[in-house]
Parts: sequence; C-alpha cells; structure tokens
Amino acid sequence: MNHQLSNPMIDEVSGLFSALGDASRLKILRSLLDSKGPLSQGAVAEAAGLSQANASKHLACLVRVGLVSREPEGNAVYFTPVMPLVGELCDLVCGHVSDRAKMTYKALK
Repeated sequence: MNHQLSNPMIDEVSGLFSALGDASRLKILRSLLDSKGPLSQGAVAEAAGLSQANASKHLACLVRVGLVSREPEGNAVYFTPVMPLVGELCDLVCGHVSDRAKMTYKALK
C-alpha cells in the first residue's frame, strides 16, 4: 500500500466508497464514461434513467467526493467523470466482480 491509512484518510476513503455504493450513482458514472463529452444534468438523468431531481442529488454527491467535475457554462452546468480515476476504478472493480463470478461458476461445475 502506497498511502498511510490515517484516521482522516480512512474517513475520506469511506466517503468515496459510500458514494460508489449506490446503483443510481454507478449508472450516472457509466453514462458519463460512455458519453463523448460533458453532459448536462438533464442528459445525465435521461441516460441513467433517473428523474432530474434524483440525478441532481446523486450528481452533487459525486461532485462532493471528487468523482465528477461540474463546469458551469452560461445558464447550464455540465458534468464529466474525473479521469483517469473513475475509469481505472471502474475497470478494477468490474474486473474483480467478473473474476469472482468466474470462480463461482467453476466451483459449481
């Protein structure tokens, strides 16, 4: 491990993992990762299959923990995933989940 897990660091990491522990937030991150560029709140809501109010609440959380950046442009606000962190984190976790599923499948044979 490259970083010391002090109590303040544990608190910050816990907040990040808590943000990732919600399916709606993961759908938002997937939508942002799949997009060709920044998305407005309405576009995020539509792509993730959420109401605008729900998307707004979850986007605020993702911005607060540093997984999504928020850029105002005139009367609109656009969101992008913080890269490469979000892409690498999703690849790492999805790879782990896939490996576990394969191991479980092998054990059932």
